[in-house]
Amino acid sequence: MTINHLKIWILALTFVFLVASVNSASADCEEKRKPGMDWSGCKKMRKLLDNQDFTGSQFDEANLSMSKLDESNFTSSSMVKADLTRASLDEAIFMHTDLTKSVAYRASFRKASFKSSRLTKTEYSRADFSEATFENIDWAKAELGRANFSKARLKEVNFEFSNIARARFTQSILNGVYFTKAYTYLTRFEGVDLTGAINLTQEQLEIACGDDKTQLPEGLVKPAGWPCDE
Repeated sequence: MTINHLKIWILALTFVFLVASVNSASADCEEKRKPGMDWSGCKKMRKLLDNQDFTGSQFDEANLSMSKLDESNFTSSSMVKADLTRASLDEAIFMHTDLTKSVAYRASFRKASFKSSRLTKTEYSRADFSEATFENIDWAKAELGRANFSKARLKEVNFEFSNIARARFTQSILNGVYFTKAYTYLTRFEGVDLTGAINLTQEQLEIACGDDKTQLPEGLVKPAGWPCDE
């Protein structure tokens, strides 16, 4: 065997080894639901997955659309680019969860709990977050048009450069919420205490909606166009 043939044979063996290593490390979509499992890239649409413990699990690029995940625990899980379109996640727990670039159009997160989690560049248009709680959340550069935050509690939430047009904050409690460069066209702030809002501008208020019960940060005034027509 010549030296060139030997080099080719070694390279071929190396390639086979690398492919085998990648395959062995890939997600097992048939793995039973349990903490620490890996369903990355798996298709789990229309599944009944409620009341499960998914602590420390991997759901990167998984398709969970239209699945029922109510009361499930996603603490310390990775859900980067996961598809949660029209899924039900009511009363689910998201603590130290990475949801970067995930999609949850018309998903339901009623009474869900989010703490110290990342939701940057997510697409959650028309999602329902009513009565949910949020604390220490990075929600920058996200699409949240027409999302429902009614009666939600938001503490230390960053909406920098996010689209919250037509989102509803009726009866919500905001404390330390950043609105830096957020798009607030027809965002509903009727009756909301905004005195704890950070970097909210008069220009943002002018295109938003509020009423006489809306409390504003110092230095800002009620726009002449309030209240908005329904």
